[in-house]
Amino acid sequence: MIASLALAAAVFAAAPQAEARTDLLKPVSEPRIAVAILNCLVKNDGYLTACTVQDETPNDLGVGQAALSMVSQVQVDLLGPDGKSRAGSYIQVPVRIRIR
Repeated sequence: MIASLALAAAVFAAAPQAEARTDLLKPVSEPRIAVAILNCLVKNDGYLTACTVQDETPNDLGVGQAALSMVSQVQVDLLGPDGKSRAGSYIQVPVRIRIR
């Protein structure tokens, strides 16, 4: 009898925690958009290097740091809109991150 009461108390105490965890899995109606603007040097192969965060919004989520960690995988077209090579020049790279 004592063991069953203790088990029932443990199950009852664990139930609210399980509800709290499932609340985290509910989708948000509108995802938030975070934006970072990076200033990067274009290498001869089109990959970016020497990037710095020029701006980030919102500034309290670490979006700039996240963008910096991803930008090493970005390769841009070496020819700019004016037909000139971008190699060796700095460009602004906007990075948008959707937060659910």
